[in-house]
Amino acid sequence: MSEVIESLAHEGGTVLVTALATGLVGAARRLPQLWRREGAEERMAAELERSARELADSPPETPDAGARVAVVWETRLRDLLLTDPAARGELEQLLADMRREHPQATTTTTQHITASAPNSTAQGVIGGSIHNHAPAAPPGLGALPSSETGA
Repeated sequence: MSEVIESLAHEGGTVLVTALATGLVGAARRLPQLWRREGAEERMAAELERSARELADSPPETPDAGARVAVVWETRLRDLLLTDPAARGELEQLLADMRREHPQATTTTTQHITASAPNSTAQGVIGGSIHNHAPAAPPGLGALPSSETGA
């Protein structure tokens, strides 16, 4: 499976959940049109309504509903893109519209890595860059003796 399809489907599920959390409006309402060539537009519209209700009915302190809905729509979008590659451009435009309407839909990933063995290093990367931030040295470690600093 193409990495582009996988990435686009994942982003679609995530952005859609953020958009649906504010109500089924704007670009999110146009999503079922992507299935018109498969003749499933009405069924997908009903599924979208059901997903919006599920998110609206779930307690805010329980993020499970959002994760479930995102995975369901990620799977649907992946299947659509595999059977109808022409839908890719439409989906990309629809996601751009949803991100404009819902700026909070931008996906951010944070990764925390800890190395605890003496003299160990651990690094990881998501999306292509690493930023290293050394912790402040404890007092007495790494400091020059006062005679060498001119103090």
